[in-house]
Amino acid sequence: MLTINNNLLYLFGMYEPDSDSIVVYANDSDPFILNCQKCNSSVILDNPNDIVYLYRLAQDAPLLYAELALKADGLQRYVDAMNEFN
Repeated sequence: MLTINNNLLYLFGMYEPDSDSIVVYANDSDPFILNCQKCNSSVILDNPNDIVYLYRLAQDAPLLYAELALKADGLQRYVDAMNEFN
């Protein structure tokens, strides 16, 4: 379980490769869907190959991807941090 803020408790999330999206189940409500292509388009990449960081994150840690995508500059900061480590 992952808590983003005091109101949402994310119970489960999964990456759907056919639609390139993250499906997130929160609280007892209907799932919501994050379109990865749309979220990724807001990230400025130093190198076009850096997009792999976001695809790996979506596949390996979909709830973390959702958390970062819902924060201002969350995905951008993630890519910037990955570039610092590599």
